[in-house]
Amino acid sequence: MTKKEALIIGMGISGCVAARLLADAGYQVSCFERESHVGGALFDEVRPNGISVQSHGPHIFHTDKDHVYQFLKRFGSFYPYRHRVLVEIKGKTVPLPLNANSLEILFGSSQKDELLSRLKRHFPEQKRILIDQLIASSDSLLIDLGRYMIENVLINGINKRDDSDFAAADDSYMNDAYVDISTDDCYYTDSIQAMPRDGFTELLNTMISHPGITIYTDMDAFSRITLLPHSSTVLLDGMPFSGRVIITTSLDRLFDCCYGALEYRTSKITFQDMDSDTTRDGAVTVSPKGKNCIRTTESKLITLQEAPGKTTLCMESPYFSIANSLDEPFEPERSEENLKRHAQYMELCHNYPSISLLGRTAHYRNLSIAQCVEEAIECITSLK
Repeated sequence: MTKKEALIIGMGISGCVAARLLADAGYQVSCFERESHVGGALFDEVRPNGISVQSHGPHIFHTDKDHVYQFLKRFGSFYPYRHRVLVEIKGKTVPLPLNANSLEILFGSSQKDELLSRLKRHFPEQKRILIDQLIASSDSLLIDLGRYMIENVLINGINKRDDSDFAAADDSYMNDAYVDISTDDCYYTDSIQAMPRDGFTELLNTMISHPGITIYTDMDAFSRITLLPHSSTVLLDGMPFSGRVIITTSLDRLFDCCYGALEYRTSKITFQDMDSDTTRDGAVTVSPKGKNCIRTTESKLITLQEAPGKTTLCMESPYFSIANSLDEPFEPERSEENLKRHAQYMELCHNYPSISLLGRTAHYRNLSIAQCVEEAIECITSLK
């Protein structure tokens, strides 16, 4: 029998899921990761004070797809977790997305009641209403509410306006542009919301613990893998490779940036260890007008650690652009020029039928954890 082989470039959530599925299907899988660890944006670690933190900011698992959840549960246990986000507006801190409680704190009981009455009348079948719907309504009070949210809730460069909608730059900002008619303070609405008990890094390391998987960390895959121009051939160490190739990294580096570098947004993240039980009412506080910090995460409110007298805050600076993925990218800088450039790289990929693309960086668009897992399951299942 011919040995089935596969290469995977990039070992974030998409690469790890693909590696395990391929190994389970009988492939010998070689995985390349230029960092010293797997996990990508989901990498977590322990601070000197013993608090577990997500090194690249908060990433929460949520889904309505039970099969995605069941797949991850093969590799570790989860605990139920309802994510609570707060937003600072003109000296007040309220739940996000804005809900009935938020409206009362911001505008008072009487105006809150009037707003809720009009929201229910104009959108009788909806629990959460998007800013675009408010702006497009015929109700002047709801239009004013939408404008108020644009001015005071959305963060410039993160909740970015495209041709038709407010597009959150990242899964963790996806619900900022809604108002909720209920008093539910949970940020997400999915039927399954949970976090891995021992963290994402441990979960992923367990996932890729398989005799058919070989991991090369601190390894730039593009020092060993080459795409032969004007051909469909992939070279590994200078020799033709006939197996499957899974790309989860930025496509510009795959093709030596021949059309120019794709831009991404990223953030400087700092941690502050404190001698305190907790400092906040919610796990995340968003500061849309913050000049030095736009989001603060109290890690132990996500991990639910028992650490009396100790806590750690994760603070994210306003986002800035990078090229060539020189740092951990937060999300694609989806300008018209960058989208056109990415489409050109996609066309080049089509010349190599052995290549499959997975994940947010390769596709140059936002994907949640669950969406990455689901996409990898669908892709690898189709290859078997």
